[in-house]
Amino acid sequence: MKSLFFSYNTKVDKAYIIRVKGNENSEEQALKCATTCNQVNMPFQFWDAYDGISGDIIVPNHHNSLMSMMKVTDHYLTRGEVACALSHISLWAKCVEQDQPLVILEHDAVMVAPYEQHAVFNSIAYLGSNEQVKQGWGVYATPPHASEGPNYHFICRAHAYGIDPAVAKNMLAHVLKFGISAPLDIILRADIFPIHQMGIFAYDIKEFKPKTTELNTTILGRPIEGRKTDRNDKLSV
Repeated sequence: MKSLFFSYNTKVDKAYIIRVKGNENSEEQALKCATTCNQVNMPFQFWDAYDGISGDIIVPNHHNSLMSMMKVTDHYLTRGEVACALSHISLWAKCVEQDQPLVILEHDAVMVAPYEQHAVFNSIAYLGSNEQVKQGWGVYATPPHASEGPNYHFICRAHAYGIDPAVAKNMLAHVLKFGISAPLDIILRADIFPIHQMGIFAYDIKEFKPKTTELNTTILGRPIEGRKTDRNDKLSV
């Protein structure tokens, strides 16, 4: 039988690599990410994403009744942005359900060290960034934040982070109450959810499409800068 009490387990279950099943680009990058996990002995599992690449959002086999409760409250989000958010939220739910910390990796992440213990209770553990690995940015207990203004800071890209059940529960409660109100990284506001860093365990590859300055991403329709200005009033799964 499963205990009704919190376990306060700090041992990380494994890394979950989010991939868009059937998408050649996503599956290729996910395999590269998995290779880096193997190289540092980080247990991992592929996690099928919600697919917002074309038409209605396609749900993965792990879609459940809790995920059916999620609603979108920003009409300017693209299908890709909503699908990305749903993919991450489904892993927040898994973290709460199994009552054990886990690592979330987007398919363009590179694992450079195993993240085995989640030492920051009720906090997101930021695992590192391209800027820290490639440009020598400092590593501090409070990691770099992204910003849409001086008073609105959030996680600097949600490509690689660890969570425990305590913070995952609060993240789930937030989106249940307020809906998917922004792109995933902007939802993870630093003034609402603690974000800490204990070292560099992973970073993201900034891969551009050939002969362009456009990032190679499966979040189609997301502008390089700013937000979309045309409404998206038809979203369904």
